[in-house]
Formats: sequence, structure tokens, C-alpha cells
Amino acid sequence: MSETAHVLGISFSGNALYYALRPKNETSYLSYIGKADFSFSVLDAFRNADEKLCAHIHRAISRITSGLEADTIRIVSFPQFECWTSLPKIAYDVPAEREAHLKLLAFGLERRNIETTWFETGIQDFRFLCIRDLTMVRMLNACTASFYSTEYCSDFEVGMEWMKLTGNSGSFMALGCGHESISVSSFVLGKLRAATSIRKTRPENLVYAWRQNETSLAWMNGYHDEILLYGPNADLVRNHLAPVLESKAEIRSISTLDEIGVQAAEQTYSFPLQHAFPAIMMAVRQD
Repeated sequence: MSETAHVLGISFSGNALYYALRPKNETSYLSYIGKADFSFSVLDAFRNADEKLCAHIHRAISRITSGLEADTIRIVSFPQFECWTSLPKIAYDVPAEREAHLKLLAFGLERRNIETTWFETGIQDFRFLCIRDLTMVRMLNACTASFYSTEYCSDFEVGMEWMKLTGNSGSFMALGCGHESISVSSFVLGKLRAATSIRKTRPENLVYAWRQNETSLAWMNGYHDEILLYGPNADLVRNHLAPVLESKAEIRSISTLDEIGVQAAEQTYSFPLQHAFPAIMMAVRQD
């Protein structure tokens, strides 16, 4: 067994699990980057609480870490199990206001079955809230029971980690292009501005879905220096949203280790690195 402790970063899309392993004594060097394929939708396995399918995921994670001391795992959660919104700072500062908003936003879920995380934003009088359904967390916990520390992160945090890794303090938009949804997040002056998720839609309807979101979310039509695309469907999304995106900013796809800002033991992979970008960002995330 390796004597060096590792951090494991994981992301899911479609029927695939993407992973990256970083030795804890390194900052941006990765021991492994890889992919595990299943014969089923990972999202559906968790959504249906299918213990048999989740057992396959658990075995895949166990094989990935076999022979390694990996005690920390960070997983990109599915937007389908979360609610994201910007709220006035008073909703964060005043307990009564906070609970009133949570009751409204998490309607149908008991308070004990939700987890809340608040983020600072580039707008002083607002905070960004993520509400996570703990039903999904419990299913994932069953897949990661052997880890000392398990952390769940939202898709918009992928852009936050890339910003920290590269020192990007400008204005950029990040599009996480998975099979089930597209996560859209905006960053300005080193801070999160806002984020939203466009749920699964036909590729030919993407422009319509984007325009529909723009009508209620002004920041989506705001100024950005560049637009970062990543995930298994990045090329498809880029092709279909080109009429919208190309007029806004320079479009940037992540396809090499240098472009991501990391080093790795291997230089070539059997899949495009932009597919594993979320997992890589989870692995390099610092405590």
C-alpha cells in the first residue's frame, strides 16, 4: 500500500464515473486520472435508491483506491438534488428570515432532510444559497463508507476551484455540460456572482432554453471575458449554443493538462480530459 495519503475527486455523468487522485503532499500533481463505465445511469441509480446498482458504484470506487491510502473523497453532486438561489443578505443574517426562505424553497422536504450551504458573492448585499437533498447524500454515503472524510460539492464550485487554482480574478462564465443538465455559473473579481442549472433538454432546444433563462437571470447576459466549457457534452453544447455564446465572449474548452493547470503521471488518456475536469478540480481542492 502507498504510504502517501491521497485525496480522491469524483464526478458523474450519464453512465460514467470520472476520478482523479492527488497525493496530499502535492498541490496540483495528480497520481491518476481515470474513468469507470457502468451499464446504467448513475443519476437514476441514486434517484431510485437502487441498492444493487449503488453496490456496483461502491465496488468501482474500492477498485480505484485499492493499494492506496485514500482517506478523503470529494464528490460533485447532481444539480437535480439541489436548489440554488441568490438571496438578500438579511435572509442569511436573520434566523427567522432564513428559516422562512428555506421552508419556501425546500417545499415538500422535511428540514432534517436538507443541507444548506451559503456562499459569499461579488454583490455585497447578497448571499448565494445551495440547498441539498440529503436523500442523495445518504445513498452516496453508502458508496463511500470506507473514507474518513467525504465532502459533497455543487457543480458551480468547479469554477470556483479553477479560479483559485489559476488565480483568475477576471470575469468568466463556466458551463458544466453533463448528460443530465448544464450548470451555468458566473464569476467576477475572484468571486461567485450567481449560478443556475438548465435541466436536460433536446440539443436543438438549447438556444430556446438559454434565452428563456436569460429573461429572468440578467447576469447570464452580462459581460464576461471568457466562457469556460467542460464536461462530456461540452462539444455538443458549444456547437448548439454557438449563436448565443460567440457574441458574448471568447469560448474556451479545456483539453490538456496545461490548460487545466495541473501535472499528472500520465500524459495521454482514452477520453478527453474536459470530461474529467470536475473530478480533477475536486482532487486539487485544498482543505
